[in-house]
Amino acid sequence: MHPGFVRAPELLPTPKAADLPAERLTGERCVWCGKTATEALSARISVVKGELMRWEPRSCSYCLCHEAKRVYTIHIGVCARCTHRDYCPDSRALYELGFPK
Repeated sequence: MHPGFVRAPELLPTPKAADLPAERLTGERCVWCGKTATEALSARISVVKGELMRWEPRSCSYCLCHEAKRVYTIHIGVCARCTHRDYCPDSRALYELGFPK
């Protein structure tokens, strides 16, 4: 994948939409903790109550950073393209999101 196409928030898994209250589905509240949302994750498509639904999850800055760190750690352990000297565009994007300067 071209590095310019990588958006780290799109790489983060979210809870199942069917299990979330309405304010987390609409992006008013953080999809993970329920606090006030400040960061957009990207549009998602999920099946809710048997119907296909487009929703736009959002996150608080703490959960966004925490999830990016968690996914980055998993990613570098399983990605065939990542080595100790060179990392793939996905891992670099996750690192920048989870470990801001």
